[in-house]
Amino acid sequence: MIAALILGSYAATVALYAPIALERYWPADRAARLTVLVLQILTCSFLIAAATSGLALALTLIDQLASIDPGVDACADQLPINDESPVGPLIGDLGLVVAASLAARIVWCLLSTFGTAHLRRREHARALRIVATRDVERDILVLHHDDPACYCLPGRHGTVVVTSGALQRLSPAQLEAVLAHERAHLAGRHHMAVAFAVAVRRAIPGIRLLAYAERETRRLVELIADDAAARQSGASTVAAALAVIGVGRVPGTALGISSRDLPPAVARVARLAGADRELRGRAWALSVVATVAVAMVPILLAAVAVMTVTWHCPQGTDNETPQSASLSSPLKRQPQFSGNQVGADIVAVTP
Repeated sequence: MIAALILGSYAATVALYAPIALERYWPADRAARLTVLVLQILTCSFLIAAATSGLALALTLIDQLASIDPGVDACADQLPINDESPVGPLIGDLGLVVAASLAARIVWCLLSTFGTAHLRRREHARALRIVATRDVERDILVLHHDDPACYCLPGRHGTVVVTSGALQRLSPAQLEAVLAHERAHLAGRHHMAVAFAVAVRRAIPGIRLLAYAERETRRLVELIADDAAARQSGASTVAAALAVIGVGRVPGTALGISSRDLPPAVARVARLAGADRELRGRAWALSVVATVAVAMVPILLAAVAVMTVTWHCPQGTDNETPQSASLSSPLKRQPQFSGNQVGADIVAVTP
């Protein structure tokens, strides 16, 4: 039960207070890639802690499970609520049902989200092969439309789509910056991170951490692609391209430089114009150390939770097997003789 309390308390704390701490103290815009990693670590640790807290209740309070390991059974018998009380097995059954249901829902939402996105991208790619024209020189698809827009369609053969309106409005340098932005999405597989955040938020709706992780992941992958394009074409060129097509629309299953105004183009242009938009030196090292600490906390808490299951177990009772007891008891009844005592007895009986 102590293990369940530790894991449940961690899950509740992370779900409620991690978004507040990240918004106030974490340099998300200056360490976009690192922030996405932190969000994924927090999300996974929350899900694992929430599921295993119910499993910990089941292991200690369900008689059939606790008796698998005599040590666990002995520790469970010392709890105020154990498998011998009428309430204990009910709580254990509830914990097992919650853990199994949560795990099943997470798996279902992951499969559903990724599968649906894959099918929609395939249908969209099939439509593009009919209505779009391939530009072999730039390796893009040109969609004849007056509105300026540019987006990438992830998949096994990732495709960048540019409208004819964007080609008319963008200069050659700006077009290269836009293409670098979209290819950064494809190379980084940013659609996987976004789909994971969406699936987890769908699995457990109403959790502040999961909603925050989805919103920030969508925003941060655009900043990551902006930085990649800025390193290749220059920040001012990327900002100018954003000013031209930053208000365009892209399909829901695609990623684009004007992806649903998340984040707003004005904020991204202001960030690109800043001199210190990325962390460097000591600040970057401290952020990496903080990320490692965030990853280590749930591991340490899980180790403490496991230790509480076997700590202070009564010795020589449930965790002692019958074979060890039968082997040790005859040895305890045998008298112990020293070498000097045996020699003295032999001399005494010699005539």
